[in-house]
Amino acid sequence: MLLVSVMKIKFDLATAISAVCVAAYAAIALACTAYYFGLSPQEIRSVAGSIAVIVAVLIAIDFFGKKLGKAK
Repeated sequence: MLLVSVMKIKFDLATAISAVCVAAYAAIALACTAYYFGLSPQEIRSVAGSIAVIVAVLIAIDFFGKKLGKAK
C-alpha cells in the first residue's frame, strides 16, 4: 500500500513538472511570435488576462455544475 502511494506522488510530481515545462515553452513561443508581429506587451497582457478569466469561469462552471448536479 505504501509503495503504491509513493509511486502515485512521484507520478503527480512528474506530471506537474512536465506541465510547467510545456507551459513555459508555449509562453516563450507565443512571446516570440507576438514580438515578430509587433504587438506591445500591454496588448499581450490585456488579451492574456481576458482569456485567463474566461478559462477560469469555464472551469468553475464545469466543477460546480458537476457537484451541484448530484442529488442526494
